[in-house]
Amino acid sequence: MIESVFSVDARDLAALWHGVFGDPPALAEALLRELPAFGCGFAAVENEKLLGAAYWLDGLELAGEKCGYLYAVAVYPEYRGRGLGAALSRACFEEGKRRGAAYRCTVPAEPSLFGWYERILGLKPALYRQSTELAARDGLPARPIGPAEYAERRETLLGVFPHLRCTPEAMAYEAANCRSFGGDLFAVGDGIAAAYREDGIALVREALGSAPEEIAAAVGARLGCERVQLLTCAGEGAPFLAADRPFPPGTVWNLAFD
Repeated sequence: MIESVFSVDARDLAALWHGVFGDPPALAEALLRELPAFGCGFAAVENEKLLGAAYWLDGLELAGEKCGYLYAVAVYPEYRGRGLGAALSRACFEEGKRRGAAYRCTVPAEPSLFGWYERILGLKPALYRQSTELAARDGLPARPIGPAEYAERRETLLGVFPHLRCTPEAMAYEAANCRSFGGDLFAVGDGIAAAYREDGIALVREALGSAPEEIAAAVGARLGCERVQLLTCAGEGAPFLAADRPFPPGTVWNLAFD
């Protein structure tokens, strides 16, 4: 049976999340705490046992239209092969349509899943991403900031460019995501950055300002890393985000919850 995640014990949902993704428990707890304000989700339950779950985040806007995001599709290994992941994904997408999402999208966890999402939901690559390897170095001053200040600075920096805009609840979860992995949201010189540590490297998911590479390098030093991986949204490169319709030319997304 597919039912709302809000009818399932949060401890079971957190256990599924940790068991499938291996993420810190605090991340699932943060999502479940913020979710009622910016999304929903569905769970596959059989004989009162949780088999899988998926989430729909709709605290997002793109080019003045509501945008929704399929997130964290998880099924316990012993229950895979029964179509549960597809059923949960479809349930989220149908709910997203009902809730008025003009754009429906997801970030596939690995390249092979782009084809799977196209088959079950009709999604196609909408944005691509490039990766730049840098040495961390002190230079620009970097300080952690809260999600509200980050969102305000981000809007100023992006100006008239079509870009992802998060509600306060969605941005709070983005901050929790970074902090769960030893990172944060930062003000850096005249810019901002969202980053965390992954395998000893500073993974910079977004660096906006007049000198993005200097911003990323400074954040890497702030996080105590020697190396930095800067990810940037681009018109070409590795497929990053799949959607049910094309995005406006020049769209800046960068931030992702995955």
